[in-house]
Amino acid sequence: MKKKKSFYFALSFFTILLAFNLSFATEFQAERNIYVPQDETIKDDLLGGANRIKIEGVVEGDVIVGCRTLTHNGKIIGSLNGACQYLRITGEVDGSVIAFCMDNNMNGSIGRNLINFGSTLHIRNDGKVRSDVTSYCDEIIIDGEVGRNLKGAAGTLIISGTIKGDVEISAGEISLLPSARILGDFNYQSKREAQIEEGAYIAGQTDWIKIKPEGKRKKLITGTTILVIQILLLFATLVTGLIMLLVSKDFVRGAKNAVTQSFLKSLGLGFICMICIPIAIIILFFTVIGIPISIVALFVFLILFYVSKIFVGTALGERILTGFKKGKEAPLGWSLIVGVIILSVLTWIPVFGWLIYFVVVFIGFGAGLLARKHFLAQ
Repeated sequence: MKKKKSFYFALSFFTILLAFNLSFATEFQAERNIYVPQDETIKDDLLGGANRIKIEGVVEGDVIVGCRTLTHNGKIIGSLNGACQYLRITGEVDGSVIAFCMDNNMNGSIGRNLINFGSTLHIRNDGKVRSDVTSYCDEIIIDGEVGRNLKGAAGTLIISGTIKGDVEISAGEISLLPSARILGDFNYQSKREAQIEEGAYIAGQTDWIKIKPEGKRKKLITGTTILVIQILLLFATLVTGLIMLLVSKDFVRGAKNAVTQSFLKSLGLGFICMICIPIAIIILFFTVIGIPISIVALFVFLILFYVSKIFVGTALGERILTGFKKGKEAPLGWSLIVGVIILSVLTWIPVFGWLIYFVVVFIGFGAGLLARKHFLAQ
């Protein structure tokens, strides 16, 4: 019986390792700056957190990073997953690119799909995505080539390049310049009709769904409802944070310290785990012995996802209160309250709010994992 239990435990453990793809051979770096020179080849996945990351060599696996600036001039055999402020791609990515960034400037080659969340996506003249582009951001500019479909939503869409499939977009303003080529259908939702300049070519059908402006009363009711929900969620987060302080103050303090003392490591680890853990849970769910493990893992994942904002908020609040108190240590409770309120207000900002929220979740999630030893001690 003991052998059977040991076998199940070992099998589950190795299943998780395989699902995470975080073997001992995988290269993890947490430094101020990460540089892969032109003559270097990393034969495994590259996982890292840093201020600036520059890749000029070859990575034979996937790249999963969290940083301020990511510049890729080399070659990635796998996929690129990044959470950063600035993303510059002039090299090659054989797989897909998933990017959470403020500014994505792409002038290289992507072998599969591009999924982008941020403020600006610019596929320049030499930029080429061989499959679909899905983007949700303020501005999308397509000067290069998209091998299949373009989907998503934007404040402004400008196309001067080639879309070899369909375009399905919701945007405030849409412009098709004379050099634009859409070889499929052009379906868009907008308050205004798209500006299609002379010379622009659309092979399929054009379908415009006009978005009617909402009445003032409806906008007021909707806005009030959203505000009430946001305030209730803020209150719930504050109550949760204060309960955590009562139950496990050491864990909250440890996570808060991880945010301030290991910021880049928390960001990188959080981003990596936010991608890998859901994949591992899904894989485990389809195995008989993995179902209970996947349920427990999902429960823990959702809890840590929810409380991640509390850790970052506490660190932010402490910095602010310490500044007012001229270096004196701020009470943990007041730090939590002040920081969580400020973060909540920041996440309410249109367009950028959700991006701030994701970055906060990445940092808080990683900080919570780094502080796990305090939880185990409790």
